[in-house]
Amino acid sequence: MSEKQCKLYAHEEQVKAAGHIAFEILHFRTYSLLKDNRELGALCPAASQAVGYTLLLHLRVLMDFYFSEPVQDDFHVCHFRLQPGFTKAFPPSIHERTDRTVEVTRHLNKLLAHFTATRWKKDRPDWKYYNEYAPVVADLNSKFEAALQGEVKAAYEAGYRMWLHHSPTVKPRDPDPLQARASLRIELKGMR
Repeated sequence: MSEKQCKLYAHEEQVKAAGHIAFEILHFRTYSLLKDNRELGALCPAASQAVGYTLLLHLRVLMDFYFSEPVQDDFHVCHFRLQPGFTKAFPPSIHERTDRTVEVTRHLNKLLAHFTATRWKKDRPDWKYYNEYAPVVADLNSKFEAALQGEVKAAYEAGYRMWLHHSPTVKPRDPDPLQARASLRIELKGMR
């Protein structure tokens, strides 16, 4: 299925989906910040490792969202193309599926999300392999947010605020959730 053949969802479904993709984007940002936090690593190496695995899980979801073709009830970026001005602000050319994105997504599925024999039959890539896509996904997240409009944008922002409220390790410096993404700070004080 190509993006042109993407299943159509009603506007109401797009509004609901916007609040849920906010969860993935916020947590991707949260765990991206925590992954390299030396203080957390020194305080609890197991927690630091868990953060890495959690980041990979959100990376997997977002890579599917931006680069994979939806099947069954998957909801991907192509479903937002019906929104006025979305395609102009977020053209398909900025997130084209390549052999490399397919490979990385397959590794994330086989080695992280599913219990498969691939785990012991093939070499597992190290973090550098996946980290190549972390800045790409971070950039796509910002561009995706900027492309949202109207009710869908309002639902995204409300979802982001809600999930931000439930994220105990990240606090915004700016009350605007779309501005807060660039100004998150980590608070580890209560963990000692």
